[in-house]
Amino acid sequence: MQGSVIAYDGAMNDETWIDAGALTDFPPGTLREVSAGRLRFAVSNHDGRFGAISGACNHVGGPLGQGRLEGDYVVCPWHYWKFNRLDG
Repeated sequence: MQGSVIAYDGAMNDETWIDAGALTDFPPGTLREVSAGRLRFAVSNHDGRFGAISGACNHVGGPLGQGRLEGDYVVCPWHYWKFNRLDG
């Protein structure tokens, strides 16, 4: 789908792809929380390269998509733990 950011929930059919928003909603430097069904993701755009990791910090469940982006790292807003934005 050109012009959209898509979240994928694991199955391979059109009914499981979720439109997370327009590309213009994710300019470079963006970190945003995206929900796909019951799952939360932290979606980031750093220099035009997108990444998506779990939306919950594995420390105490902080909302990573509401944190901040520091280069290739997502910083949890609760206790400032850092996670690589591409692979957690």
